[in-house]
Amino acid sequence: MYFIVCTIVIFAAVLAAAAVYGNFRVHPPSKKLPVQGQPFPDGFLWGTGEDAYQHEGGNLNNDWARWEMQKPSPIENGDVCGRCVDFYNRYESDFELAKGDGQNAHRIGIEWSRVEPHMGIYDVDAWKHYEAMLISLKTKGFTVFFNVWHFTLPLWAADMGGWENPAVMERWEAFVRECAVRFAKYIDYWSTMIDSQIYALAGYGLGDIPPNKKDLKLALQIYRTLIHAHARAYHIIKEHGTVEENGVVKIPRVGIIYFFFHYQPKGFFMDRVVTGQTDRIFNWNFLDAIHSGVIDINVLLGPRVRESSDTLKGTLDWIGVNYYTREILAFNPLKQGMIDRTSYSAYPVTDMGWEIYPEGMYHICKAVSRRYGNIPIMIAESGLADAQDDRRPGFILDHLAWVHRLIGEGCPIFGFMYWSLTDNWEWAKGFAPKFGLYQVNMDTLERSETASARLYRFIAKHNRLPETQEVKSLLPG
Repeated sequence: MYFIVCTIVIFAAVLAAAAVYGNFRVHPPSKKLPVQGQPFPDGFLWGTGEDAYQHEGGNLNNDWARWEMQKPSPIENGDVCGRCVDFYNRYESDFELAKGDGQNAHRIGIEWSRVEPHMGIYDVDAWKHYEAMLISLKTKGFTVFFNVWHFTLPLWAADMGGWENPAVMERWEAFVRECAVRFAKYIDYWSTMIDSQIYALAGYGLGDIPPNKKDLKLALQIYRTLIHAHARAYHIIKEHGTVEENGVVKIPRVGIIYFFFHYQPKGFFMDRVVTGQTDRIFNWNFLDAIHSGVIDINVLLGPRVRESSDTLKGTLDWIGVNYYTREILAFNPLKQGMIDRTSYSAYPVTDMGWEIYPEGMYHICKAVSRRYGNIPIMIAESGLADAQDDRRPGFILDHLAWVHRLIGEGCPIFGFMYWSLTDNWEWAKGFAPKFGLYQVNMDTLERSETASARLYRFIAKHNRLPETQEVKSLLPG
């Protein structure tokens, strides 16, 4: 009995000491690498891009547009996407900006509700409009990246239950097939979807975005459904998107664009447990499934989804890494999901309060490369909300210094895209966050160049980072 009591006391003391240590532990800021004119490999891709809903404007026939009209508004500042930055009508001039800045790659997406406004009925003019966009990109010499789906569903699909209804999967397959048949000859890199795990977890687990449900078991089922939706799209694009050009067969390169956090535990024990689980579910379970063919999503003391399928295995030709920040996690039973997120006010942050932590991109890309056998990596999104454009130049230089180190260590990164060419709609944050290399006057929609645009132009045109003196000449102050 004495031994048991002593063991319990010692164990409790260790836990208490770990908790105290975690409360006072401070993780260091990102290491800073020198910027000394480092060259990038020949043929390295420099780009920016647009998302369909976040840039086009005029997309009123989907679940996000309907959600924005609720009272009280679910969007910060009561913003409504509406005409947005009118990219749908101004794409030509925006492409010219990117081309003039020396960029050789560009990404666009397609809004499902625009081309299929009613179930099974296509809008021919809308399809032709997207084709005109793609032709414009190819004519200007861009390597073209094309994304098929990002968050929004046509109203007819949402009203059927969205991804919960197998009929929506059938329409998804038809939609992807139509994209492949119409657009394959213009597209160099296909992405089936963007940030799909966020949609499943935030839309069905936390209820923060449409369809605004709070059912963890259902969230994991939707997570599973989207894994299968990706794989089906992969096979459809391979089948219907293979084309012949000048006697040469062009096989589509199909991947996915995926959001990563660099997670670190605040302290020991339970902090490590919740950090490890969050890392697995958010960063890796989806990609592991389409790499290995095995779905295994497991919530501690909660639901689990496990299955295997040969149709999932190997459905990943390249991966687009979206990286913005790190999160430091601690166990807290009083918080949502029993997780407390720590930030350090002394470290540099974006206008959205996200820590600027370039070193995290290094760790994420290293992990992707180790985990998936040196799969080709595109940095598909890297950027920050910075209305004054006073942190963005350093953000770009510091992140690219880490990308250069990754390449030097053999990581197969073939390009970098800053997010975004222009300001955009930042989902539930509305128009307040300013990500653009070009600021957009929301009254006139005029695009205005920032100092960061001049810096990125220099980098893209010279295919290298600037020397110290060149940085001084490019940036004010």
